[in-house]
Amino acid sequence: MFGMSTKILLQSSIIHGVVHQAIAASIRFQALYRAIRYFHDPCSIQFTSSSCVLEGIFYYHTNLFCSVVCLSLFLDCLASTYINKFYKSVPKKAAYTYIVLQILIPFLVLDWVFSDATYTGYVPICNYPPKNSGDNFFYVNTTRIYILWIIAVASIVHFYMSFKHEKRIVHEKCDTNTRFNAFENLLSARAVCLIICIQAICLGGTSAIPSIFNIYRGPIPVAWFHGTIAFATGLTFANFFVPIIITFETNRIIKRRRSRIQALFRQTNAFDYHHDLKNRMESSYKKTYPKTT
Repeated sequence: MFGMSTKILLQSSIIHGVVHQAIAASIRFQALYRAIRYFHDPCSIQFTSSSCVLEGIFYYHTNLFCSVVCLSLFLDCLASTYINKFYKSVPKKAAYTYIVLQILIPFLVLDWVFSDATYTGYVPICNYPPKNSGDNFFYVNTTRIYILWIIAVASIVHFYMSFKHEKRIVHEKCDTNTRFNAFENLLSARAVCLIICIQAICLGGTSAIPSIFNIYRGPIPVAWFHGTIAFATGLTFANFFVPIIITFETNRIIKRRRSRIQALFRQTNAFDYHHDLKNRMESSYKKTYPKTT
């Protein structure tokens, strides 16, 4: 199935996705509560920027973290393919290095975004950027869209190359382990490619809306503009799909892995190959149906 480093990165993605969803839900609940409480006093509905500093930092950090995960997964997939022997010897160190970068990069970006922010004004909701940081916010948002799409295209190309490589190995190599490793790399590349593309579609599609609205801000009604900034958050959809994709791809990989092991088992009579494949198949079975007491 997934390698150790890939598994850790996927787990970190799910955990931060849950944290981000909890923060987003809390922010929206506060906005709904104030809208109901101050229904007859609309001027009191808005939040002071100073009261949203902490929530805003956590919201944007977890938001950017989930985007940087896509880059980490892509680099992890490349390393698993092209420096496989070395990478398998340091899977946890590699994964933890990626996670440290996923934590540091958003903080560095936010430090620049909020470098000239003033917290004396009001915002409609706490995930809205403070005064004077709007331009930096939209610049980062637009840049992230382009980077995500570049990573998505690169992951598609990598999956295609893995597909071609696996087909070539089947025709050129007789070694069973080489064939099986190429097949596992292909399945992993497909799963990572699908996760990255879903993230790019959800984030890129909805993130483009605030950026477009900001360009044509003049003729757009104020209520529409602020409502879009507050609720056009593609990360909500991306975080919803990630666990589903991981579950689907894991089950698919297990089934394909077992069928390929059985096929390779029938293709060779060598005892060592049979013994190795049998161990792989038993390992796959135990991961799929763990023993319970």
